Formats: sequence, C-alpha cells, structure tokens
Amino acid sequence: MVQALIQRYKRIRKASFLKRDYTESYAFVGIGNHSLNNLYPVLQHLNVRIKTIVSHSKETAALINENFDHVSGSSDYDVVLNDPDIRGVFICANPASHFSLVKQALEHDKHVFVEKPPCLTSKDLQELIEIEKNSKGILLTGLQKRYAPMYQILKQNLRSPQTYQLKYQTGYYPEGDAITDLFIHPLDIINYLFGKAELMSAQQFKKGKGAECIFLHVKHPNNIIGSIELSTNAWWAKANEGFEITCNNAHYQSYNTNKLTATNKAGQILGIPLEKVKKPKILTQTLYEKNSFLPVQNHNELYSAGYYEEIRQFLNLCEGKKAKNLSPLTSLTDTFRLIESIKTKIHVQN
Repeated sequence: MVQALIQRYKRIRKASFLKRDYTESYAFVGIGNHSLNNLYPVLQHLNVRIKTIVSHSKETAALINENFDHVSGSSDYDVVLNDPDIRGVFICANPASHFSLVKQALEHDKHVFVEKPPCLTSKDLQELIEIEKNSKGILLTGLQKRYAPMYQILKQNLRSPQTYQLKYQTGYYPEGDAITDLFIHPLDIINYLFGKAELMSAQQFKKGKGAECIFLHVKHPNNIIGSIELSTNAWWAKANEGFEITCNNAHYQSYNTNKLTATNKAGQILGIPLEKVKKPKILTQTLYEKNSFLPVQNHNELYSAGYYEEIRQFLNLCEGKKAKNLSPLTSLTDTFRLIESIKTKIHVQN
C-alpha cells in the first residue's frame, strides 16, 4: 500500500515536471556569461519555448543556429519586434544598450524582462515609465535579490529595525561602472527592505582600474540608520554579501542569500540591562538555510539567489497567470536617485 502511494506520487511529480506550463513563444537578446549560467538554465528547466535569440554579431548568431535546436539565431532585433508570435522578450545585453532595447520592445507592445540596470540614468528611467504606461507590454526588472527566499523571509520578519550594517564584496571589475552594474543590487535591496535611503555621507578608496571601495552612511524613514561597504577590492571566488540588522527585539544576520538567523535581545528594565541581573538565555533561530546536500529545486543556487522566481513571475505575467511583479520600473526611482547621489558626492571629492 505504502509503496503504491510512493510510486503514484512519483508518477504525478514526473508528469508535472514534463508538462509544459508556458505555451507562448519568447525571444532572448544577449548570450553572455550571465545569460548562459543563470538565466538560460531556468528557462530550460521551465520548458519555455525560446523562438529567437538575438546576438550583436552575425558569427554568434550563426553558432546559435548550429547549436540550439528549434531556436533561430539572428543579429537583427527587428526580427523579434515584428514577430507577432513572440509574447515576451528577455533582454540581457550590454547595460549601455538596455534603454534602447527596452524602449523599442515596449513600443511594439512586447512584455519585457530586462536585466539590471534597465537604463543608466533617472531621466531615462522616467522616460521608460511613461512609455510603459502607453504600452500593452509589462516590464519586470531582473533584480533577483528581491525574489530570493531569504530576503522575502527577512522582509516579512523585520519588526522595528533600528540600525544595520551591510558588506558587499566582489573581485576586480575593470570592464564597467561598478556602482551601476554591481552595487545596484545592495543599494536596491536596502530601499526594498527599509524604504527610501537618504545619503548622509560617502567616502571612496580607489586602487587602480577596477578596484574600489565605497563606504556609505544612509538614513531611512523611521530614523533607521545604515552603514554600508561596497567593494570590488576582494575576490570573485569569495564574493559575499552580508547584513547585520538590529531591531527592537532581535538581531538578524544574513550570509549571501543562503542563510538567515535571528537572535533575541536581552532587553532592559528601568535602564538596567537584564543580563547584568541574571544570566541571559540567548536563542538563535535559523529562519532560512540552503541545504547543499541534495540540490533539488528549492535548494539549488539559482533558486536561492532569486533567478528562478523572478523568471517564473515574468512568465506568469506574460501568460495571464497569477503573478507578483516585485520589481516594476516605478519601484526603482529611489534606487536610481541614491546611485546618482553617490556618484555626485564621490565626483565632488575627487
């Protein structure tokens, strides 16, 4: 009896996995390292029908035709824009080209998933917001940390946050603008968790091309104070992002998007720390932890980092299913203003 139930469950699970939940056709613009490692595997897992992949070069487009079954490679973006069968477009190209690519897709009433950043300035962001209002297409920005289970749990559990420290460290980044291309992630997540951040101070340390460290102090609504270190002066092999957040009754610690803990605070009576009166009972609870023993879907890195969920929500939006767009263009206004404030402050110092 038990074995029969187990086998039935396995058959149902297998059928669910093999079933195509998404029936529309999509296009993908860009075929770089990030796309191949983080986005294409999710699309393949979800059995999404990619009809066209657009590359900047004709040589790469030819390789796509040779190596991707049932997919057409092209170096002509108009092929996608003028194809009525293509419901949505995934854009993951050079950040400098995102604004133009997004603008054209929205103007052709395509749904758009665009990797961060969707554009480079607040002015361009406002223009895209206005274009989207007049489009039949909906845009979701690829800020995957908003969709990561760890950050969702943290957001749900935060009660009366007071102060926080955030460290975001990667290796050298000589090929672009680290603030816009990389640091947008931590700068966006603090606005997402705590509300609009007002820049109080910014200091920059720079060591040659590609190595820099920026120290920030910011203030959020309800007098929440944050101290932030953003660095490309470490290792890519040991890149890390970690929060320490002090709330009224608890202290939270995060380790990348893999683990989140909460430790109770001792408290006080009449200004006297309770731990001075009696031995405190320190309780640390693990609210989230990725299990690497068997990386099934919920413990796979692409899932815990938020890539799976952001893509799934976009596909749901495109196909009229129940969906949550946690990263619309309108939600990025404060993030872009903060980025521009930091750049202005650093420029003045230099």
